[in-house]
Parts: sequence; structure tokens; C-alpha cells
Amino acid sequence: MTTVLIVGSGPNGAAYARTLLDRSDATVLMVEAGPVIDSPPGMNVRNIPDPAAQEAARRASQGRSASGVAGIPGGVVVEGTVTARQGTHLIGQAAEGSPGMPAAAVATCVGGQGAHWTCATPRPQGSERIPFLDPAEWEAHVADAERLLHVTKTAFGGAPQAEAILDVVGAEFAADGIAVRPLPVAADPRPDGTLRWSGTDVVLGPVAGDPRFTLLPETLCVRLLRDGDRVVGAVLRDLRTGGEREVRAGAVVVAADAIRTPQLLWASGIRPAALGRYLTEHPLVFGVVAVREGVLPPPDRAESADPIRAVVSIGYDQERHPFHAQLMYSPACPAPLPADSRFRDNPAGYVGMGWGVRKWPRAGDRLLFDEARPDENGLPSVRIAYELTDREEAELDRARKFQARAAAALGEFVDGMPVTMPAGSSLHYMGTVRTGPADDGTSVCDTYGKVWGVPGLIVAGNGLIPTANSCNPTLTSVALSLRGAASLALEVHA
Repeated sequence: MTTVLIVGSGPNGAAYARTLLDRSDATVLMVEAGPVIDSPPGMNVRNIPDPAAQEAARRASQGRSASGVAGIPGGVVVEGTVTARQGTHLIGQAAEGSPGMPAAAVATCVGGQGAHWTCATPRPQGSERIPFLDPAEWEAHVADAERLLHVTKTAFGGAPQAEAILDVVGAEFAADGIAVRPLPVAADPRPDGTLRWSGTDVVLGPVAGDPRFTLLPETLCVRLLRDGDRVVGAVLRDLRTGGEREVRAGAVVVAADAIRTPQLLWASGIRPAALGRYLTEHPLVFGVVAVREGVLPPPDRAESADPIRAVVSIGYDQERHPFHAQLMYSPACPAPLPADSRFRDNPAGYVGMGWGVRKWPRAGDRLLFDEARPDENGLPSVRIAYELTDREEAELDRARKFQARAAAALGEFVDGMPVTMPAGSSLHYMGTVRTGPADDGTSVCDTYGKVWGVPGLIVAGNGLIPTANSCNPTLTSVALSLRGAASLALEVHA
């Protein structure tokens, strides 16, 4: 019976585990550098009903830097518009001569970002799609990913604010031919109209209790083992004791995120030319609008750990609207306001609106690994070279015009808004282990996630996405993981 080692417990690692256990007789060992922060393990913390308990779970995944964080020491931060979201911690420093990604952040906990994500799952459109994958096959993978993540296209369907935002903003953009729709999200509607948000627990489903599945939290993979070119296992460190051991495996899947996956490969001496290069995300313009009275139905101000009452999407259209926008309604302001702000306690509530734009992949936007200055785990520390070009700046200017129209239709921006978020704020890092159709030096792996020239090693996650992409990447990366996992299941099945 073959053992498959999976490094990382986020949605992509979980998609591999689920598929392998469903489709083969392999055993699966999953390791995660962070702790278990909720129950069931990997659950989205937004499902925790008590606000104080939810906050404690988020802080537990920010944790101590020794939990496997490959970044700056003491990476715990508070949520804000120029730092990391709660539940994440900053990672990396700017490379010499580059502004870097000052807000680059990751999550270190069982469930990874799947414990903290907003669950937005729009489908990639037009040039966002991966051009070298067969369209019909790709659609099947995306549909499978939607089922695995429990995607619904009718979230907040009963919320009066959702319907009103669709009408008001839809009317603003109707003459442009730009569609305004409910945002697809990964969640299960409850009878009371609320949602149970999907996390890694949903992706794992029944296989979490399979005797062939083992999850080891607070266990850091520090190096991959090779026999010649083939990867045959890894060195694992128990972060509670500091003890290390070697584990042998028939295949290793590294799904540690788009920053720490290439870091682990580099530390293991596996260094394809494209490793860590072509780093992209979504440059983002964000603003909070105080809604004018009478524009939307008055909010329900019942206490809730999750203040979001409605989410609406203005999707990607390559010609008319080459952006992805999300509008989230809440009775409470999602950004801190000065004590004397006239927008405090706005009776009609608030709409947070973000416009994500494309970042075109360039080899020079990259991660660099500094072996001379190792991080707190002894791995090469991360340096980030990244900057926006005139092309992206022009995209941001155009996006601001659409955002201003939506804002004016609903109300007025609050103090200091809108803002261009610092690089890294999206948390959607792509391209660093990008997939490609051929081993030509511009990709790290094939279309099944298999690293070129390194048998036994598979990579997974948002880092595989090779396109200029403005939509949330999780649906895309999970679809790629299902494609890769189905191929691996055939190989390891006895």
C-alpha cells in the first residue's frame, strides 16, 4: 500500500487527500505546521457563533513564529488596511531595490487559508482561463470543484439588501452591458437563512475519519528527501518537541501555499528556472460607502459573529469590465472610523467594495531565498521582488472610475476612502510554481502538478495559476488539484 505525504492542510491539500482516499487504496499522511484552532479541524472560523471564540481562533492561527512561519520573526499582526487580515501573519521582506509586497501574509493552522477565507468562488472568464487546457475538460474540473466546495449561487437570496443592491447597482451599469449578479460562495444555506461557510473540513468530508488518513498538526516539513532525481519522502520536525524524523512516501504533494511551497523546494535543492518567479496577485482598490437612507432596506442589527448580510459581484468582462468587483453589505462599518466621523453609526449601514485588477506575469516579479540569513526555522528566508508597471496602474485608474459610479449610486465614501491597497493585501498569490504545457523554463510543473524532472513530487495551490487573473483563485486552484489528484490516484492505486 502506497503512502502519499501531503504538506499543507488547506483546501488544495485536502482536495488531494479526498480524491486519493476515494479513488485508491493509498494511505495519506498530511502534515501542517500550525495548530488545530477549531472543531472540526479545518472548519471556517466564521462558523464559530461566539465573537470572542471566533477572535481567539483567528489569533491562534497567527500564533508564534515558531509554528512554521517562513517570514519575519514575530509575525503576529492586527487586522488593518495596511497589514494582514486577522488569522494571517506577515511573511517575507522586500528584496533589495524593490518595494516588495509589504502586506504579503499567510495562515498557519489546520485548514490554512480555508479556515479564514471569504469563500468567494467566481469562475475564471476569458483570458483568466488557462489557455492550454481543453475547455470541456476544464469545465468538468471546475464543476467538480464547485461540488467539493459546496458552492452556491443563491447565497443571501432572501436578504432584502442583496436584492436592492442588485437593482441599484445593476441599473447603474445596465447601459454598459455589465452584469451585476449574486456572488457565488462556498457555503451551505441553513434553514434560518444564515450560511455555514465551507472550510477544509467540508473538502475532506467523510475521509477525515478514514483509518488510512492521518493528520499531524504542528509538524513542519523542513526538507524533501531524494534518491537520485526522485523524491522519496521528507524530513519532518515536531514543533512541540523540536524532534526530527524521516518519513518515506511513494509520492509527496506540497500544498504549503504560493510562498512556502517554493521555499521548501528551494531548501531541498529542487530549483527549476521558474521557481518563485511570475509572482502575481490582484492589485486592489478598496472603499467603504456609507449608504444613503432610503436606498436600501434598513439593516437587521442583531448581534452576529459574521456581520456580512449580502454579497454582490460585478464580474469579469474582458472588453467592458476587465476586473472582478465584490460589494459586501454590513450594518457595521468594516473599517475603523475616527471618533468624530460623521459616518459613524450610519443608520442605513455600509457597503465595502473592492475592485481587483489583473497583474500580468513577469519573470522579474519573484520570490528570492536567502540562505545566508535563514528564518527562525532554519529555512532560507523569503525576499520579494515585485512592482506594478504602467499597465497595471492604468488598470487601477480605470477600475476607480467604475468603483466611483457604484459608490455614488449607493451613498458616499467614508473618511479616507477609497484606497489602493498595499501589495499583498489580496492574499491571492499566484504563479510561483506555475503550470505549463512544456518544460521550457517558464513553468515549474506540468498540467497535473508534477514537477518537471523530479518524479514523485507534485505541487498544488494558487501558485500553479499562470494567467493574469482578477477573480478569487481558490476555485481555479482546487480544480487543478482535482485534475492532478485524479492522475496521481491512478498511479498509486495497487
